[in-house]
Amino acid sequence: MCFVDSSVSVDIDPDDIIAIQYRCVECKTTFKGLGKKICCPSCQSKNVKKI
Repeated sequence: MCFVDSSVSVDIDPDDIIAIQYRCVECKTTFKGLGKKICCPSCQSKNVKKI
């Protein structure tokens, strides 16, 4: 089992988060993304390229 300790507080400054710019190959939309499995917010395609 996995338990989460709710007494821990994590404050993240939005300036510390570095989003990467992507372009969707399908619909040509440009957007910023975080994480490993990036998909286009417009068409939900996973066929994206880093700009």
